[in-house]
Amino acid sequence: MKRISYFFFLVFIISLCSTSCSNTKTYAQQLDDEQALIKAYIKRNNINVLTSLPANKDWHDNDYYKSGSGIYFHLVDSGSTMDTTTIRLKNTVVPRYKQYALALNSDTISNWNTIDFPYPADFVYGDLSQSCKAFQEAATYMKRNDSQAKIIVPSSIGFTADQNSVTPYGYTLKIKILK
Repeated sequence: MKRISYFFFLVFIISLCSTSCSNTKTYAQQLDDEQALIKAYIKRNNINVLTSLPANKDWHDNDYYKSGSGIYFHLVDSGSTMDTTTIRLKNTVVPRYKQYALALNSDTISNWNTIDFPYPADFVYGDLSQSCKAFQEAATYMKRNDSQAKIIVPSSIGFTADQNSVTPYGYTLKIKILK
């Protein structure tokens, strides 16, 4: 009888050790790592995080507005002043973007050249099923045709693949508004 109880005790200890030594992280740990990566990127690039959205002409080089959704937004160019087209609900938006990792040795993931993607993707402004939430929100702040911005996107509002891998990315984004 002692042997059987020792056997079960030994099996219990082995199973406990094998499950506690797992290298996989919980979703909460992945989210913590993501926030740490974003904070490190912000610090490394001397980004000044703002809590209110500045006017179009009041953007300084490293000013990024952090919205309630978590996107960090920096307006680089407010767009064409000659073209009076501004974004409206159900407009088609053609984004061109450079996507890059936020890691220390950052690498461009995708580029906006037409060799890689000869037919640019588009989305309908206001239809969240067609693009990531971050692009929709960025388009709201960009407002005009040919505007350009830099954004830092947490995985929760990024593309589906980014949400699944809990990976934040940075983007340089240009938009063209079609009526």
